[in-house]
Amino acid sequence: MESSVSIEYYQGLSSSISSGSVFGPRYCESLLRGRGLLFADQQLMASDETAELVRAYAFNDGTTFRIDFARAMVKMSNLDVLTGSQRQIQFNCSRLVTSN
Repeated sequence: MESSVSIEYYQGLSSSISSGSVFGPRYCESLLRGRGLLFADQQLMASDETAELVRAYAFNDGTTFRIDFARAMVKMSNLDVLTGSQRQIQFNCSRLVTSN
């Protein structure tokens, strides 16, 4: 689904996310200083791959972050939500679940 959406669409979505907000480049700057709001957010610095993204977002005018964030929100909104007997509660998220 994502490939059918143009970059202009993401840029339009990204413009609705305030560049002056705490969530974005300034938030990434706080992660670089070890001052993430949540422990889980600060864990973005634990992996070289995600730490590189944090650095890129922190030293950008915010455009890249907002476009990537908009793209991620679109992808998540296209996920099918399991309901009723299709759903599954996962107690151990690190364990791979295979369907029967």
